[in-house]
Amino acid sequence: MKLASLKHGRDGKLVVVSKDLSKYVSAEHIVTTMQAALDNWAEVEADLKALYDALQSGELTGEGFDPALCDAPLPRSYHWVDGSAYVTHVELVRKARGAELPPSFWTDPLVYMGASDAFIGPHDDVLAGSEDWGIDFEAEVAVITDDVPAGVSKMGAQKHIKLISILNDVSLRNLIPAELAKQFGFYQSKPQTAFCPRICDPR
Repeated sequence: MKLASLKHGRDGKLVVVSKDLSKYVSAEHIVTTMQAALDNWAEVEADLKALYDALQSGELTGEGFDPALCDAPLPRSYHWVDGSAYVTHVELVRKARGAELPPSFWTDPLVYMGASDAFIGPHDDVLAGSEDWGIDFEAEVAVITDDVPAGVSKMGAQKHIKLISILNDVSLRNLIPAELAKQFGFYQSKPQTAFCPRICDPR
């Protein structure tokens, strides 16, 4: 199943997209936004899947899908955590700015809480005050969950995964060293994250 959010207000308008990304149908008779779908996933998942199957089978003709009309699949979220699964990448980035890689990075995951109030879509401009700030992109996988209890085990966490997507995590490399030197994490050096147009059921 593939879902997307057409640009509409702040939270978009949820649509179901065909497997080949050629057409879509509105899901508003089931649920209006991606966030509302996540909030009520147990109640709406089957109906969304049925709509997707009807589109795939040709029972519904749909309209032409244009990624330029899309917002991020989930235009904003309640919580956003960025984690680094590729320690070699962290090692190279830190070396480029003259920082040491603590040995614990090979055993303890590196995560930080990022801005989640306004993700951007696949054709949206990445806004930065100057190219001198060192605009850089990192291709990443997004894992969208429902409410995950604190202290959940690795195996227990898997059942909370509902959807996956891909994104460009935007960094302003030339702002990062001075910001991290304050030892209080990313803020100015991390502008809006850019998402691909659709989000998928991982099964």
